[in-house]
Amino acid sequence: MRKALFAIIAALLVSVGGAAAALYFYTRPTVLRVAVPQGAEDFRLLSAAAHVFARQREQFRLHLVPVQDAAAALDSGTTELAVVHADDALSPATQALVILHRDTALLVAPGGSRLKKVADLRGKRVGLIVEAGAPERSARIFERILAQSDVPMKAVKLTTVSPAEIRMALKDKRVDAFFTVAPMQSAVAHDAVAAIAAANLKAPVFIPISEAKAIANHTPALEPTEVMQGAFGGDPPRPAENIESSSVSVLLAARRELPNDWAGEVTRLFFAGRAAIAVAAPLANAMEAPSTEKSAVVPAHAGTAEFLKDESESFFDKYGDFFYIGAMLLSLVGSGAAALASRFNTSVHRHTEQLAEQLLEILQAARNAATVAELDEYERTVDDVLAHALADRSLRSAEAPGLHVVSLALDQARRAIRERRRVLAKEGKVVSFPAHQLPRA
Repeated sequence: MRKALFAIIAALLVSVGGAAAALYFYTRPTVLRVAVPQGAEDFRLLSAAAHVFARQREQFRLHLVPVQDAAAALDSGTTELAVVHADDALSPATQALVILHRDTALLVAPGGSRLKKVADLRGKRVGLIVEAGAPERSARIFERILAQSDVPMKAVKLTTVSPAEIRMALKDKRVDAFFTVAPMQSAVAHDAVAAIAAANLKAPVFIPISEAKAIANHTPALEPTEVMQGAFGGDPPRPAENIESSSVSVLLAARRELPNDWAGEVTRLFFAGRAAIAVAAPLANAMEAPSTEKSAVVPAHAGTAEFLKDESESFFDKYGDFFYIGAMLLSLVGSGAAALASRFNTSVHRHTEQLAEQLLEILQAARNAATVAELDEYERTVDDVLAHALADRSLRSAEAPGLHVVSLALDQARRAIRERRRVLAKEGKVVSFPAHQLPRA
């Protein structure tokens, strides 16, 4: 019986230990690798997010992996997440978690320029402003914009310039206009416009991309947008009025196989921590929710869509049934253990009662013994009872009242034997006190 009880207790301990281990592995932070293409703005943004998540001890942590081609890294499984552009060559399995920001196409000429529309760029020199890395993406977007106005790329002399080279390029008259694709909130766009304005102390000329809607029909990743009046400050405001343009979304993306609850939680963390992230990376203020429409250029991940539609399930929503069933099983096991323990205690109690009754019978018999030989036999019986009680492990765990009764009966039985010996001695009979020997185990 004791072995069964120990087995039940061991099973309970294993169950509790298993539950504790499961809770530990569930709450242990999950590290997600993020492929980030070379570029200061996006790297700063993701670094700030990684720092905030770690500081707040969130369930998910970010490990940034600088790469040349983030989309390829995501497709190959090198990383779980990636910062990609909507106009990249993305796999159909790529899905959006967050729109980190939108990069707007800007065509800007120095103050006093006669350039008014995209078609006027034919035969002109255009400086392609890039902050870091390869300019291929911006050049590809520029070529698409030119094509809409029937201006072949070879009809424009394109040169690459860094933000720091803008003023010198204008001073040397190496360029007639500048083109960049950058977030409206970034320092790259603002510094470029400010440098162009400072070159001749005149308000820059913003060339609208009037065909932005038509471009979007052919290239959905290039979405139509507006550059608001005064977006770049200044007096008079820069630009002086709203102008049409094109933009491309920069996304935090994952593959379709990423678990829904992971995707939803990562999306939640970015939006919940946006204010804290923006302290170190102001570009975080431009974050948006991705489109949940199936027709979107890069559709939202199913887990992200569930979060945005408030349909995501919490941990207890998902696993509540398991907890309920587990609690029931533990309750049943506990009840069984209690029943067995009660049965075991009943058996021990019955055993102590039998010993007490046996000793009381010896007590009664000893008081009526007619000979010393009978008393000797009773003495040996008492010794046998005592030896058996000491050898029985189950009696060692008996409750105190039961042991007290056995002890009291034992004392009384021995006392009765001693008193009867004295009585027989007074009547003239020989009284012998045999050496008490415990029976062999």
